[in-house]
Amino acid sequence: MRAVTIARSLPTACLCATVLLTGCGGPKAFVRTGFLDHPPRRVAILPFVITYAYDLTPGQSTPETHRLGRDVFRKTFYHAFTPYGYDDIKLAEVDEKLTAAWGPLEEGAWRAATPQALGAALGADALIYGDVQRLMYFSTPLYTETSFTATLRMVDAKTGDELWRQPVRAAERGGAVVQKGQVVDFLQDQMRSFHPEVKFLRVADIAVGRALKGMPNPPFTGQERATQGQGMFDAGRQVVRLAVLPFDAKVKRWQQGAGFLRSGLVANLQDGPFEILEIQRVDGALKEKGWKEGEPLPEPPTLIEIARTLGANVWLRGTVTNWGRNYLVLESWVKAAAQLELVDAESGEVIWSGQRKNSRTAGILKGPTGLKSLATAPLAGLKTSHLERVATELTRRLADDLTQSPAVMTYLHEERR
Repeated sequence: MRAVTIARSLPTACLCATVLLTGCGGPKAFVRTGFLDHPPRRVAILPFVITYAYDLTPGQSTPETHRLGRDVFRKTFYHAFTPYGYDDIKLAEVDEKLTAAWGPLEEGAWRAATPQALGAALGADALIYGDVQRLMYFSTPLYTETSFTATLRMVDAKTGDELWRQPVRAAERGGAVVQKGQVVDFLQDQMRSFHPEVKFLRVADIAVGRALKGMPNPPFTGQERATQGQGMFDAGRQVVRLAVLPFDAKVKRWQQGAGFLRSGLVANLQDGPFEILEIQRVDGALKEKGWKEGEPLPEPPTLIEIARTLGANVWLRGTVTNWGRNYLVLESWVKAAAQLELVDAESGEVIWSGQRKNSRTAGILKGPTGLKSLATAPLAGLKTSHLERVATELTRRLADDLTQSPAVMTYLHEERR
């Protein structure tokens, strides 16, 4: 394997029993007092910027892997941000308008613009800046590291005041120097090192999860729901709106997993063929009909009425069929599984159904390298972060299954004619 250009010096390797997703969220998020009293509604996520200075010779440019990591980080943040109670502007629209006003994004002229000028050009109430202070992609057989250190900020587009700020860092480290516990994990990590987009995606998931923990989440109002739903249920429409309903859980203790998988699926469907309704808007419409969290969903006649209110053409319902962690002395597993149905909101007809499962094991089956590893690897495999990674990958696969289904593609073609 090759070593790829890195920024700043390589930190001292932390000797651990397994590949680590490390780092901490740093200081708690800053949130301006009274934020939720008058929250911004329309928010634009600006292109993320690598802010440190490279030691480059004349003619050299920012390493391609670093631009890739920066863009993966932004896209991952956008997908995770979309379920929040803001009217978020699509990234392609942001980039198009910035380019029209200030020229090519990589030339950076837009960065000198004031928040007021950016807000006016984008039609945004607030802007999210992503400053990447440190980014690394380093790969050798002895040591691998993929990491972000960044600060995310939301700024009022009218006043320029900072509304929210969250420093965050996350890293995945591996290689022979670090990986001493599981032979299979070591080999898989080495294979992933050939694909920086995969490495950056894994680390971006962790970084974004930490960044959004302190993000204020304003509610949608009934007026917004009604206004945004008007005229969207009629035949001949060009946009097909999808409401992802609260997931059911086969076992009551899996309810937390149901929420995690639902949010993850909403995030992963953002680049698909549907316009995805925000979770809060969907839940608000359900609650107006008397539904409470943890209860079964209303029957189809009521759901059809709710769909009309939301302007939803289809809804997606799901059931968590497996979720959690198991331990058997020399082996442990984390598992997640779900089944989904896409339903036409007018007729109640099931357009598509699918199910998937995903798991990760640790212990004797993955080839521990010694007696100590044999004892510790199963315990390390039970970490919450491992379950979250399994669930995140599950939602990506389910989203791909849905959007690439021939039945769904046929339905969308018919609806858009």
